[in-house]
Amino acid sequence: MRPSLPPLLACALGLWAAAAASYALGEGMEKGPCLLVAAFGGVLAAVAAAALWRGRHVLACSAFLGVALGLACGGAGAAALHDAMAQAEEASALVWRFEALEDGQASAYGAQCRARATAADGRSFVVRVSFPEGVEPPRYGDAFEARSRLSRPEGTTASYCWQQGTAAVARVDDVAPLERDGLVGLLLGVRVRAVEALSAAGGDAAALLQALVCGWRGSLGDSALYADFKATGLAHLVAVSGAHLVIVSGCVALALRALRAPHALAVVLQAAFLLAYLVFAAAPVSAVRAACMALAGMSACFARRRPAPLNALSLCVMALVATSPHTAVSVSFALSAGSTLGIVLLSGLFGSWMEALPVRLPRFLRDAFALTFASGVVTVPASAALFAQLSLVSPWANALASPLFALVCTGGLVAALAALAVPAAASAAVGLAGAAARVLAALVHALAGVPFASVPVGAPVVPLIAASALAVFLLWRFWPRPRGRTLLVAAGAAAILLGAYVVAVPRLAGHEIVMLDVGQGDAFLVRSEGSAVLVDTGNRDQALREGLARHGVWRLDAVMVTHGDDDHCGSLASLRGVVGVGRVCVARDALSCPCASCRGLCADACALVGGDALCGLEVGDVVRCGAFELAVVWPRAFSDEGGNADSLCLLARADVDHDGFVDWTALFCGDAEAEQLAELVGSHAVGTVDVYKVGHHGSRAALDDAVAAALSPCIALVSVGENNRYGHPAPETLERLDRVGARVFRTDEQGDVSCELTADAIDVVTLR
Repeated sequence: MRPSLPPLLACALGLWAAAAASYALGEGMEKGPCLLVAAFGGVLAAVAAAALWRGRHVLACSAFLGVALGLACGGAGAAALHDAMAQAEEASALVWRFEALEDGQASAYGAQCRARATAADGRSFVVRVSFPEGVEPPRYGDAFEARSRLSRPEGTTASYCWQQGTAAVARVDDVAPLERDGLVGLLLGVRVRAVEALSAAGGDAAALLQALVCGWRGSLGDSALYADFKATGLAHLVAVSGAHLVIVSGCVALALRALRAPHALAVVLQAAFLLAYLVFAAAPVSAVRAACMALAGMSACFARRRPAPLNALSLCVMALVATSPHTAVSVSFALSAGSTLGIVLLSGLFGSWMEALPVRLPRFLRDAFALTFASGVVTVPASAALFAQLSLVSPWANALASPLFALVCTGGLVAALAALAVPAAASAAVGLAGAAARVLAALVHALAGVPFASVPVGAPVVPLIAASALAVFLLWRFWPRPRGRTLLVAAGAAAILLGAYVVAVPRLAGHEIVMLDVGQGDAFLVRSEGSAVLVDTGNRDQALREGLARHGVWRLDAVMVTHGDDDHCGSLASLRGVVGVGRVCVARDALSCPCASCRGLCADACALVGGDALCGLEVGDVVRCGAFELAVVWPRAFSDEGGNADSLCLLARADVDHDGFVDWTALFCGDAEAEQLAELVGSHAVGTVDVYKVGHHGSRAALDDAVAAALSPCIALVSVGENNRYGHPAPETLERLDRVGARVFRTDEQGDVSCELTADAIDVVTLR
């Protein structure tokens, strides 16, 4: 049965969309214009309310009212944040009291977290805190005192902070932890002990239990296990949300029923427990949304009315966006609320489709598929565009993992409580929960290993969101009920078309060298005749996936990593489950080098392709890719402990017309600079080249006059991040390349750069 659309839902969706648009646009405006937008929204709201009072076209008027209120909320929120930024920048206090609003994250440059900073005079601001290296990331609710100057966010950090409603950034020193008192302090202490107790499960099982039960993802982080969850479309399981609250609430309800508590008292106790669990799980926005809906449903019993999920969702959306306008642009909130909307609106439709199939599936599979498809219609297009990854095994993964998820989540919760209440039972309880978690992890790992478990995606967000909204409306409006055989034929045709696309598109590409725009890092694609090799990966996972998707790359014959620096191999592990990789090639000495970067590189490679497919190359080895031969010309032996001077250098020779003669040459040199290139030129291992991948992102020492003259490239490719802090590429390097007649192409200015090789010419095509 098709659910009806309540006016409150139209109002909520209008408010959400308008608030997101006005708040996002407010970043590029001043405080005054933002206030004008808010005032204009208020005037429109009065007009819409008057029209709604007349009782005509209720649904349209409700949507209009929502849009007006959204403009008011978004404009006011943007103005308030501009004001907070100005005040924070002018604040003279040196000592601040901080309270972490989320679990901190460790990075190569020290830990970071979002926190509320309060001065002695009572002024407070939401800030992004950076800690010195060696300081452990704080956990949600931790309080500490530190010396700092607040400053306005700049560069790429500014947009990130705006989306989070953050007024300033703070680099702290002399961090002094503070005790938290009261009920909140008690709950936070319980959480810390629960995380520690669950760590006894060990390895991936402990990381999984800590994330599922406590919302603590410090151990999960960017691990291979989390990459598997993302590849299978199951990342939502390790973010505390509605499903977790349902399990927790169910456990509490069973306990209260066993105690024969009166219904009204049971509802109050359940509500109290849900609020306590929010604090225990670090109050992520997805869980806050789910808790608001649950509380709205519970309150229906006191009003003696049946729960209305769409109205509860609408009230939740309106309340959260009105109180925190930056929530309107929150990705996690959008995916959480969108998933719920899809399930409530369309699960009945997809359930009828499952019933109509001529193949009889078990009931739990039919229900799981129906919920996955209903949720996916709303969330998959947006998440695919936002994270540049589309899981193709998601329906099966959700169906198979759901029972195990419920078991692991329940078992983990019981184990944590048992470990805290009865320490003697901790070992057995955590052991049982850990065993279940290992089964779930093994299942997810196996599904992520399925060929084409997920594929890279490169598409703009707004058009996909619009297409998703249109699809939801059309499905709800027409409520199609095709026959089971028609559904099977349609699904089969879609699978065949997708398979043909994945197989055929790579073979349509010519002979080309592509410099992918991955920011301040290297990632070069060499492909020919259906084969593809990636030289380095950069360290921005999403940028790499988007780049591969733009060029229709679903499988790589090999990934060749020049050296272990993060900006050259940081995204290697993220390829698992996204594109198939035949082997990973590194310099032979990197296999035995004891430095941390080489050890990390080899570990990531083994996790991606297994130890047998990790290859060590030395001078003279050749890797073939269609019409290309990539010959190793450096290093002869490590002299820099796997650093820049030990970069794997490759001389690519292309015989594109297959007449037995080399048509074009290209040099890839990682971060090798003039000193290493001079040795190559002096030993005649390298001469003039047609395409030169400028070493070390065009640093000042990338090449000297003699090396530039010896190479005399026609095309020079510089992979570099926009406004990077290193000043790359150096003006001296660009001048040298210009003097020898090279055409310089840069990712920071032109995005992806494709060099298409034919027998007669090299055609250069840029993304922008």
